[in-house]
Amino acid sequence: MLHSWLRKSTIDVTKVWDVYTTIMKVLIALCVLFIGAFSAAAFNTANDDGWNLFKQVHSKQYTNEQEVHRRSVWESNLQKIRTHNLEADLGVHTYTMKMNKYGDL
Repeated sequence: MLHSWLRKSTIDVTKVWDVYTTIMKVLIALCVLFIGAFSAAAFNTANDDGWNLFKQVHSKQYTNEQEVHRRSVWESNLQKIRTHNLEADLGVHTYTMKMNKYGDL
């Protein structure tokens, strides 16, 4: 009797676990989509002039879809450069970095 109850219980737990993992996967996917959509739309407007200058100096042209991705990459690289150069000013690094034509890659 106990053995059949345990087997039944295990099946129920397995079903619950499957439902739980499915829900978690859906929630994670929604979070990733939300974060991606938010970050794509949330460019730092203070960088607009710099972005436009970068595109002009390096003769960059993008489709609308490419522009969103390339701008995001460029802003990320710009932040890395700024952080690195501040650390270089503090003596953490022996060299500085600057933006170049590959800053959007």
